[in-house]
Amino acid sequence: MRKVATWVLAFVFVLSFAWPNMTASAQTGSMKLVVDGVEVEGYEQPFMSQEDVLIPVENLFNEAGYQVSKDAAGKVTVTNTYLTVDFSAADEQITVDGEATDALFPLTLKNYGNYVSGEFLNELEGFEVTISEDQQTVNVTTNRVQDVDAFLKKMVAANPNSYAAKMTIDQSMVSDTEELSMDMLMDIDMSITNNPIGLYQKMSMTIGEEEVSTESYFTEDGFFQQDGESWTKLPEELTAGLLEATAAQADPVAQLELTKQFMKGIHIFEYDDAYIITQSMTNEEFQSMMDEAMSLFGDMIPEELFIDNEAVEVTEATDVKEEQKEEATIVEEETATEEAAEEATTDEEVTTEENAAVEEATEETEEETVEGEEIDLDSILGEVSISIDEFFIVTVIDKNTLFPVSTNGKTAMTIKVAGETVTLNQLISGIFSKFNEVKEIKVPEEIIKNAVILDLDSEATAEELKEEAAE
Repeated sequence: MRKVATWVLAFVFVLSFAWPNMTASAQTGSMKLVVDGVEVEGYEQPFMSQEDVLIPVENLFNEAGYQVSKDAAGKVTVTNTYLTVDFSAADEQITVDGEATDALFPLTLKNYGNYVSGEFLNELEGFEVTISEDQQTVNVTTNRVQDVDAFLKKMVAANPNSYAAKMTIDQSMVSDTEELSMDMLMDIDMSITNNPIGLYQKMSMTIGEEEVSTESYFTEDGFFQQDGESWTKLPEELTAGLLEATAAQADPVAQLELTKQFMKGIHIFEYDDAYIITQSMTNEEFQSMMDEAMSLFGDMIPEELFIDNEAVEVTEATDVKEEQKEEATIVEEETATEEAAEEATTDEEVTTEENAAVEEATEETEEETVEGEEIDLDSILGEVSISIDEFFIVTVIDKNTLFPVSTNGKTAMTIKVAGETVTLNQLISGIFSKFNEVKEIKVPEEIIKNAVILDLDSEATAEELKEEAAE
């Protein structure tokens, strides 16, 4: 149960609309679809009709890095949040950012009509369509940044020294065991500085009808977190690793590599006033990201976090039991020289006492916890199965400063561990501000003076720890 908590989201309506002058009878053979130099494979391919090329909507926009979805009525929506296009066969309409267009749709009966004309696509911001001379290939060029590494280098170089952020995370967790099912809403205000390293965070968390608010500081003085009316401080060995990881990001090369490793499945779109970064992720990409994360941070995580203080040492109980049996054997040999009647009586009494002693020793030993038993992190992760059902994050970047403006996203994943299943759904939104305006973050002296160092082996609250320290 604790593992699960620790690790701790119809049939398509048949389209039957067709325009008389663009029917299947007017179609010629299929063509190849190439988007930004990448050939798009699949059953649906472009074809010529009435001197225009018709391009499959879903194949095109999936390859172009857009989020593609379809509702029960068959309406296809493609978006990178900056540009959203709806293709509705039922309404015979295409809308762009909520505004109706004059474009005809659907254009053909073929494959339920989810095709868009090259003429329409050429008028759409960020797209250009050309056809090869032999009319065998359709080339679609988008406004995506082609050299992602070069762009990320510029972003890293422009990294602000300080900023503020407001984040909202709306999370729903559904488990096949009712105890773990919950809805949670988190509102987070953060102020961050890079030199010197500092973070101040205020978080409000609502779970059901219960609301909890907390504050935390992270500076070179340590990591401090509010617990009720008191404050706790993480042990030095923990904050040392966190500081090391944070300081490493000050190196532009290291930061670039870290950014690339945590940005699987990204597309960067260039518009007049902004860059739009979209990130989708497959199960394979997620696993790759997790592997890279563990290789980066595994050595920085203190060993104390991987000590199982609740493990039961079964072998110790077995050894005790064996020792008791050996003692019983010795006693039996010593009593073998006694008279027959006394021997039988003595054997019975000794055996009874020995069995009771063995059982008592075994029970006591099994109840004891073993200090220092190491847990293999890879083994823990190996027991957890995570399936990415949906992952789409969008970040808006100011084109002049290359600073982030906002981020929005939706994730859904299924986690299986120890025979139990949890579905986790998240809606994420955030805005960024006060670039290079946040002053140095300092932990108030009163908090430093009165904070109680957190005992990772204890479940006591900060108030209880404070009382113990006072005594």
